[in-house]
Amino acid sequence: MTEDEKAIEIGKILADWNPLGDGAADVNDLNNFESEAGDILWVMELYGYSVKKAVSEVLQEAFLIDLDKEELEHYSNKINGILSK
Repeated sequence: MTEDEKAIEIGKILADWNPLGDGAADVNDLNNFESEAGDILWVMELYGYSVKKAVSEVLQEAFLIDLDKEELEHYSNKINGILSK
């Protein structure tokens, strides 16, 4: 699986989760979280972060939100599954 394919799949997982809730409608250029998915992959490679830490860092910085810990764990595990393919 290429990096682009991974980013698309991660974006789908993030869109399914939608940690922004109703606030997603107020975000310009959300594009199914594809930018954030790419950033997650980049942060993992650059800093050696775990999936969970990368997801948390990227989403909190991008949207200035607090993430539900159980949801973060659940969706990070789904992303980890994609990356292990």
